[in-house]
Formats: sequence, structure tokens, C-alpha cells
Amino acid sequence: MPKILLAQITPVLHDKEANLRTFEAYMKEASEKGADLVLFPELALTGYFTRDKTVDLAESIEDGESIRQVCQWAKQYQVKTVFGFPEKKDGTVYNSACMIDSEGSVIGTYQKVHLWDEESKYFSAGEDYYVWETDIGKIGMMICYDSEFPEVARTLALKGADIILAPTANMSPLEHSQQIYIQSRAAENQVFVATTNQIGLEESTYFFGESAAANPFGKLLVLGNQTESSYLVEMDLQLISKARTDFYYHKDRKPSSYKDLTKKI
Repeated sequence: MPKILLAQITPVLHDKEANLRTFEAYMKEASEKGADLVLFPELALTGYFTRDKTVDLAESIEDGESIRQVCQWAKQYQVKTVFGFPEKKDGTVYNSACMIDSEGSVIGTYQKVHLWDEESKYFSAGEDYYVWETDIGKIGMMICYDSEFPEVARTLALKGADIILAPTANMSPLEHSQQIYIQSRAAENQVFVATTNQIGLEESTYFFGESAAANPFGKLLVLGNQTESSYLVEMDLQLISKARTDFYYHKDRKPSSYKDLTKKI
């Protein structure tokens, strides 16, 4: 059964070196606890409010120094790693999440599709959803605001995802909704969903943590508090087939009746 460590950290704004030190500490902890994967928050490498520094802080997968360093640690500690960062790709900057395997190779990056509030001033929106096959199951990703759109998790589930990971930077007063979204996306798609939210104050915004994970029945496996911490989650993937035997959400879909979903308002 896959074990995932939710690393609920307080990124230091604009300080990649400090955040990398934090990454290593939690990657080491994940390894010591027998975790297969460690999940960091949205834009954990740089802090959330990158604003006018976004382009300078952005890195590409091909030659990013921070990316290389995390790859080295992933191999050293034998732990898959997912973290948010500003990605420079084809002359464009995205709010992205990178997944690295336990041998230190980049599995892929996901570019956030639904940009929140002023994010569109600094980032371009992604257009595609990816599911990667790994030795702990098929993994898809969505980032923070994406989780509020049911179509994202549904698309990932239809593409075969067993686990959906959601790096997040969610702020007060939205505490009430984060737990609802994670449980709902898990139950309606009969997959495991996990989110790691950052914690602490940036500018005048308070990020509340409360990282969470839910199983394919929508049952919470963990709900974090509002302090910097980590949470180890074990996922029994056999529950996916059991959920889909007990409830027929996938089989009973009526795609022909959903035409209005693709119409622009």
C-alpha cells in the first residue's frame, strides 16, 4: 500500500535556498518513515506571492538548479517527490507542480489550469491534465483552485488515476471548503485524493494548512492542524475497486447529457 507524507511547511518567500533545506529535511523524514512519496504545497519552492519576481525565480526542468538538487535528494533518500514551483517552459511561465521519481528522474510537470485571482498577471494557464503510471499506482495532479472544479478530478479519474495529488496554497477564510472539496473529489470519482497546504503568513495573507487526504468512499484519512507539521497517509488501492463495485458512478455516467458543460457562459 502506498504511503504518502504530506509536508505542511511554511515556505520562506523568494528564498529558494531556505526552502530547499526544508525540502531535504522532510524528504529525509519521509524516507525514515518508509513513505513512498512526499507531497509539498503549491509554489513551495519560492513561496506563493512571487509577483514581479516570478520570471526571475522560475526554473525549467531541463536546467533548473533547484530541480537538479531535488532530483539528487529523491535518489539519495529513495522517495518520490512532488512540489510546486514557477516553471519556465517554451518562453512562458506557469504555476506548476513537478513529480520526481525515487531514482532522481523527473516523471513530469503539471501546469495549473485554473488560475486564482491575480495569478493570471504572473502565470499562463495550462491546458492539459496528465496521469503518470508509477510503481505505487497511477497518479494525476491538480493544483489548489483546480480542486474546486469537479471536471478536473473527473478527467483525471477517467484517464485512469488511482491517486490525485493537489499541492495547495489556500488561505483564510476558506477553511470550511478545502475539506469538502477533497472528500467530494475522492467520493465522486472513487479515487484517493490528497492535498498539502502551506502554513503561515505571507504579506497579509494567512495560509491555514489543514492538509488532508480522503479515500475512494470520501472518508477522511487525515486532517491536519494549523501548524507546520507532516502527516503520513497509507492508501489501500484495493478500496478503489470495492468503491466502484458498491457504487456505480463511473458506469452510470451519461456523457451524452452533459453537452452544456462544454458551452462557454
